[in-house]
Amino acid sequence: MKKKEGGKSIKHNAETFRLFDQLKLDAPVTTDDCPALIEKLQAQAEMYAEKIKEWETNRDELKRKILAGESIEEKEKAEKEEAAEEKTEEKAEE
Repeated sequence: MKKKEGGKSIKHNAETFRLFDQLKLDAPVTTDDCPALIEKLQAQAEMYAEKIKEWETNRDELKRKILAGESIEEKEKAEKEEAAEEKTEEKAEE
């Protein structure tokens, strides 16, 4: 009599492997791999929900700038440079 060494095996095709690759996750091989995979998916969902909230707060401002013909890329670049300078200053203070 054989003992089960894990969950039931999951069969995948090329399309399911492609989908998991797009999500940057490893496809589960057995049903035992599913709970950990679900946790990773929930973490990704939370991250994207935060990005959506950030976008929603900034969309009116971005829309105004687009309609006014202002460059959005320049502002984003300036914000990134400012954040980098702040990090450099924090390290210098330590």
